[in-house]
Amino acid sequence: MQTTFNDSIPIVSQLNHNDKLRLAQWLINAIAQEEGINDSLENKQEQQTGLCGIWQDSRTAENITQEIVSNRTQGRDIKLCNTC
Repeated sequence: MQTTFNDSIPIVSQLNHNDKLRLAQWLINAIAQEEGINDSLENKQEQQTGLCGIWQDSRTAENITQEIVSNRTQGRDIKLCNTC
């Protein structure tokens, strides 16, 4: 006899938070494998370089900040507080 979704809810509700996350990850990987998706989420995590959102720039942090502020606050008088 195969366990149904409704049969599983009481069991899953008794799991601690970490086990629920592990179960969710397992389900995602199992579905990806069934669907024939080669790069499951687990494989993608292993391939991450850690460079997400990082770029190299020869400008100082102050120059980068000034450029961001000037491009995002055009027409408004904005003062940044360095001690806040």
